[in-house]
Amino acid sequence: MNDRSRAQLQVIQAVADVLGAAGIPAWLFGGWGLDARMGHITREHGAVEFWVERIHADRSKAVLISAGANPLAKQSPTEACEFTWCGTAFSTAYFDRRSDGAFSQPDGRWSDWLFPANSFADEAVTLEGCWVLAMSAAGMLAMEQYPQRRNGGPWQPKDIADIQTLRALVACDPRP
Repeated sequence: MNDRSRAQLQVIQAVADVLGAAGIPAWLFGGWGLDARMGHITREHGAVEFWVERIHADRSKAVLISAGANPLAKQSPTEACEFTWCGTAFSTAYFDRRSDGAFSQPDGRWSDWLFPANSFADEAVTLEGCWVLAMSAAGMLAMEQYPQRRNGGPWQPKDIADIQTLRALVACDPRP
């Protein structure tokens, strides 16, 4: 494991610990979320990304700041908050639970995205010895919508490889 991955993994554990102690669930997604679902690091990652339910947005930000994270004013506060912690960047994006059991991000650029009902389970997984919540493989696969969304863009080769892995994980998952 290189220094960058080690630093990112330390931030993942710190965020999970701090928010968990405050009773605020936070789910890894993106490349680190996939690695958490796989149980090991598969590649280097450019970003550490968490989902937090919008009802916890303000409190999660306050808790992280009081623990030492530095907020950055880079994104719309209705969508997400970006931080650095010990020189490592991470973000918390916000979602809402819908009455039909699905999830969405109705505020901001991604209001046209929907995620399936099983996207945010309370079952922790382990990643290199760190216990964390991770968005379900089906939930992350729903992010396959990205190029077709109004603010989307083309996939990178790493994204295409991740989608193939997610499809295999979903195919092997006996849960609906």
